[in-house]
Order: sequence, then structure tokens, then C-alpha cells
Amino acid sequence: MFRPGQVVQIDTSPLKVKALGDNGSVISAELTSAIDVASRSNCAVMVVPVVTGEGPPGKRIGGRATRAYDLTLLLAQCFAPLAWRSHWDPMALAANSALPLEELRASDERFARAVAARPVIHPRTVIIDQGSPYLSQHFEDVCAILGITIEYARKKTPTDKPLKERFFRSIGNRFSQHVAGWTGTGFAHRGLGVERGPLYPINTLQDLAEQWVALDYQQTPHKGLRSPFTPGVTLSPNEMYAQLLPMAGYRPRPITAEEAHKLLIPAYVTVTDQGITIENRTYQSHDWQMRLLMDQHSGLSGHNGRFEARYNPYRPEAAHLYDHVYTKEWIEVEFIHRQLLTHRWTQDCWERGTTTVVDNGGRSDDQLAIVKAVRSFHRGLRKGPSKTQKAAATGPFQGLQVDAQPAAAVDPYAGVSVDVDAVSAYRSLPLAGRENLQPPSHGGAEDPLRPEAE
Repeated sequence: MFRPGQVVQIDTSPLKVKALGDNGSVISAELTSAIDVASRSNCAVMVVPVVTGEGPPGKRIGGRATRAYDLTLLLAQCFAPLAWRSHWDPMALAANSALPLEELRASDERFARAVAARPVIHPRTVIIDQGSPYLSQHFEDVCAILGITIEYARKKTPTDKPLKERFFRSIGNRFSQHVAGWTGTGFAHRGLGVERGPLYPINTLQDLAEQWVALDYQQTPHKGLRSPFTPGVTLSPNEMYAQLLPMAGYRPRPITAEEAHKLLIPAYVTVTDQGITIENRTYQSHDWQMRLLMDQHSGLSGHNGRFEARYNPYRPEAAHLYDHVYTKEWIEVEFIHRQLLTHRWTQDCWERGTTTVVDNGGRSDDQLAIVKAVRSFHRGLRKGPSKTQKAAATGPFQGLQVDAQPAAAVDPYAGVSVDVDAVSAYRSLPLAGRENLQPPSHGGAEDPLRPEAE
């Protein structure tokens, strides 16, 4: 029997629900999730927009789907409880589920808050396919940092991830078809006017999917889940997790501040009197630490002496620069035109603004012109939809936030050492008839296993 987190299957599939894009256009969506093999629990779920780029194949601009950074956000979900929201059903609370909440609270203070009925399961081994986001170096580096082993499924072999295929059928039957914008199982079953009906933005779909996991999926009995102690009873994922917890145990594994920085996208930069440049954006800091690094060599021979920086493509107004020379600490730097962009924006917004500037004969490194193009795009959204568009979402899709300075959880086992040789084995279960399993003696009539002579 597997332990929770010992093997986790991760995969991505179309959600079959039309959604509302950042500019009010109708877009598709796809869902990525992680399923624990031992308990069938959903460790994390991530909904992202699918946008077709413009231009000929190989030169398309602006397209996007699930990226490597989205996968790192998925992994980050596995290391923290899912927060319950006030607009959710109360039955989605962990306190109203089969999860052993008292035992979890005793080990992890984060469960003292209002959390959803989804267990915290730390993946040890993940089985993934060979799509380009999964093969990225950044995803592999993050798995190595978090102590996760990667195993690749064979190409075009869905049986290597059977639980994921079953989960996608469940989410289609029990979630997607009840959501506005459902496209059906195929074009022939789609119906008319799906694009013209009410649609949700991606952020709302993410919220709905997380509530469905805690309220329905984790608390519905699964015919493939049976405990060796109650083989005649089918269990829900939460009930199975509760059965496995006493045998496997639970130890909090919060993501540290250093690991949170490593989840961000890496960039290797040169520090000058102008600052550093990431994705054609200049970042500066008034901190004296950054001034000391000007024209310095970082010591990273593999990157020609450049310094390591990290940024969040969903929140690029700030970045983090690592001081390899003096303090060995991260320095927060800000985009020089941050004050001009008062609304929420992302790397996708920046790329859209860059495309507009270049199409009008400008340069891709003209930062001020790109900022003006992004501002103009945002003003256009405030004017309302055109005849071919719906009302735009309240803000651009920004994924799930990764806190670069998370609060450290208290490890109840810190400083505790255990002498393994002094731990006695747990007594065997009092199975009926165990005495009959003893080898028969070779005595006479007193042998209890020897049938009486007739």
C-alpha cells in the first residue's frame, strides 16, 4: 500500500468550458491537477487560459496555455492547506469533513485557521507526461529543490496515469457540465450560443474548481478506495486519507522563504548604474546593497559572472536580485515605471503592449512607449465591451500568488531525536484464529491441529 504523497500523478487536460479573457474576448481553458495514488486525493488544481496567438505558425505572438511556472504554482499548493472562503458552502470546511482535523492541528498550526476539506499531501515522486512545460529546466529545478523525484510517463500511453484519466472524467461529469460556458463532450453536443451566454473569468473558474474539490470530490466515496480494515466499505478520498494518516504520519513541510524565491522564474543579469534588465524592463533599488554590486562579478562561472534574479510573470512590478558577493541575501527591486501602471498587469500585458509598439514602428526596448500602450489597453477595457466582446474581467489573470516571505510554520519535531533501536514493535492485531496458524507439533493426541480419530 502506498503512503500519501509517495506517488502523485500530474497531468493537464482541456476544461471544456469557455471563459472570459482579459480583454473581454471568449477563450478556452485547461486544467492541471495532481492526484495522490494512495488516497485518490486531489493535492492541487490549476486553471489557466488558453489563447491562440496571432500570426503564422512558428511566429505567433501572444498565445499562451499552461506554462512551466503554472506547474510550479501547482506544486506550491501541495505544501499548504487550502484556505476556505466565506462565500463557499460550509460543508467544504475541513471541520465538517472526515479529515482528522484535531490530529492535524496538533502537528501543524496552519490547520487552526479556516481551511478547506482537502488534505495537505507533499509529493515525493510525481509521474508526468512529456509535454514541453513538464520538460522545462525550471520545473525540474523546482522539483529538485522541493525533494521531488520525477518519473516520465510514456508518450501516448494514458494507462501510465490512469487515476488522472479517471479524474478528468469525474470533473467533466460532476463539475464542468454544471458550469456556465460548458461546451459539451464534443462539437455535436455543444449546442448553440455557448459563446454568447454568461461566462466566467479564469480567476472565478479557479475558485469554483477549488470549492468543488473540497465539497464534492474529496467527500464522495470512490469504488476503488477500500481500507484493509473495512474491505466491504467504499471510502471517500478524505476518509481514505484519515485511514492512512495513523500509519504514515504527518509532518508539516512549509515552503521556506528561500524556496519561495526559487519558485520564481530565473534571470541572470548584470548590475549597472541603471539597474538590472529583465524582459526589456529596467529594475532599480535605492538600497545601498545594489549599488555595491555595480560592475561586480557574481562568481557564477556558468553565467559569465552575472547575478541571479527572480521574477513572477504574473506580478512583474517587482523582482528579486541575489547578492552573491556580500550579504548572500535577496534584494527587492522595482520596475522604474511602476508608478505609471496603477492597475494590475502581467507579463502577457507587457508582451501585448510590446507588440502594439513594434507594429506601429517603435522599438521593443522603448519601455515608456510600452507602458503607455499597456495603459491605453487598460483604458479601453474601462470603456466597456464592443459589439463583438463581452464585459471584461475585473483584472488580468494572475495565477496563484507565491509569497516570497511566507510565515514560518512551527515544526513540532524540531530538536527531537529518536533512538530507532529503542522503539519497540507495535503489537500484532488480535486476529481470530491466529493460534491455528502455528505449525503443528509432532506429538500425540494433544496436538490441537490433529483431527480426532473417528
